[in-house]
Amino acid sequence: MEENYLFAYGTLMRGFENPFAARLRAGSTFMGAGTFPGRLYRVSWYPGAVYTPEQSGRVHGEVYQLHDFATLIRELDEYEDVLPDATLSLYLRRTVPVTLEDGQELACWTYLYNRSLAKATLIPDGRFTG
Repeated sequence: MEENYLFAYGTLMRGFENPFAARLRAGSTFMGAGTFPGRLYRVSWYPGAVYTPEQSGRVHGEVYQLHDFATLIRELDEYEDVLPDATLSLYLRRTVPVTLEDGQELACWTYLYNRSLAKATLIPDGRFTG
C-alpha cells in the first residue's frame, strides 16, 4: 500500500545525524531518491518545501517505506511540529506524487511548510544540504 511511503527532503535524510533521522533509517527501507514539483526554501537550519503541481521546479529528497507506519509517523509528526490545530503547525503532513529516479511515481507522505516564507531563502536547485 502506497500510504506507508515517506518523502524526506531535509534533516531526516541520510547524512543528517539526529535521533529522528536515525529512527527513520532504523524503521524503514530506503527506496531511493525522488522529486516532487515545488519549491524548497531555507527557513533556518532546516528547509521548508511547498508543493506546487504547476511549478517547473523540483524538490529533491529520499523515499522511505515505513515498517510500522502508525508508530513511526507519530514520532515524526512530533519532530516536524505537526499539531492537531493545523493553523499552529510548523509543517502539514500531506501526500504528494513523488517521481523516483527510475520514473516510477509513488504517493508519498511529506511535510510541507506551513508558515510565512517572507524571510526564507529559495534554494534554486531544490536540494537541501544542511
